[in-house]
Amino acid sequence: MAKLRVVSLGGLRKRLAAVLGTDSLLFARFDAALRRSDEELLEDAMRCLGTYPRETRQAVQDALLAWLFDDSDNSGLADLDTASPARH
Repeated sequence: MAKLRVVSLGGLRKRLAAVLGTDSLLFARFDAALRRSDEELLEDAMRCLGTYPRETRQAVQDALLAWLFDDSDNSGLADLDTASPARH
């Protein structure tokens, strides 16, 4: 059985800020898309990423993969007890 992980968009924003810098226009695009949970803005940010040098694209891809699979980004929510009729 696969291990359940719960990650937050805030964790992704932190990783992207570390890679791109908070003054970066590309970071601003990702940040706005993630804060608003806006799929179109996220698609625009990804299109813009495609115009950046290979090193930048690779760094963002690495940040995305690390966010998904690095245990330090696991929020711990999946480890909480589930709701039960006795509690509610």
